[in-house]
Amino acid sequence: MKGTKLLAFLAGAALVATSIAGCGGGGSVTVGGGGSVIQYPYETVYGDMCATYEATPGCTFSTATGKRITVVSDPNYDKYGYGSDDLWYVKFDSTGTAAVYDNLGNLQYFASASQFAGWVGGNVIGVGTTGLFWENVSNGTYWLGKNGVLYSANYGESNYGQAINNKNAGKASDASVAALASDSNKRLVQKAADKLMKDYQLPSGKAKAIASALNVFGVNAAERGYATTKDVDQTFKSVFGVPYSDALQAVKALQSGDTSGMKDITDRSASALGLKPYQAQKFIKGMYKKALASYGVDVDMINW
Repeated sequence: MKGTKLLAFLAGAALVATSIAGCGGGGSVTVGGGGSVIQYPYETVYGDMCATYEATPGCTFSTATGKRITVVSDPNYDKYGYGSDDLWYVKFDSTGTAAVYDNLGNLQYFASASQFAGWVGGNVIGVGTTGLFWENVSNGTYWLGKNGVLYSANYGESNYGQAINNKNAGKASDASVAALASDSNKRLVQKAADKLMKDYQLPSGKAKAIASALNVFGVNAAERGYATTKDVDQTFKSVFGVPYSDALQAVKALQSGDTSGMKDITDRSASALGLKPYQAQKFIKGMYKKALASYGVDVDMINW
């Protein structure tokens, strides 16, 4: 990838790269001195790896495809073939009360929606911290997986067979506010901040601010289904401490062999983030590293 292609990628991939680096997505983990890699099959809605070989509530996305898994993808549901005793299902009524049945249709017990993993409130169950991935289960029927995962058994619905997280549900205007304020989301931000401090020696306050900015961008973009130019500008400034337009001009100059602009941007970023220039350069490169590597570009070969 050379010339204008590299420039375009650098200009457009900033937030994708920072989101990946800041929140630690992926489907494998390296362990031991020998560097052996363990691959896990499931991840969260955020793309974070789940260290489990079984689908569990919240860990219902395939690391191979990034898409929601279906009931037939769950090796622990109907494990021994149709008619086995693990084919349980749940029927909710209009009040959110659930009747749980075994594979033969025998009533086992009643439960409220709040007793199922992923309960959000009222009759709503889902994954993630935004209404974008929540579903009202009233009058719905769901297959019940071994570990408590609910799969839609509502024939004709767009998510039929899938672990529930309906993208058309929960369009309340305050969903983003609620998501950002939730305890689970705060833990996610802190996890990202800890990673930034460890990898780039960012001061605690700056790391938290960067993680929060990326999180706000991600939640709002997921809620709306798109991001605006203003969103990008504000988030880029929060992450790197310099205007996006200035950075873009510096990258253009770097493409032609002029490194002065990138050196200036790096110095300004270092000052804004409380880093030394060499640390800021490492941070800037680190934010792009994974995304560029997926295109076959080694960011360490880009110098200024």
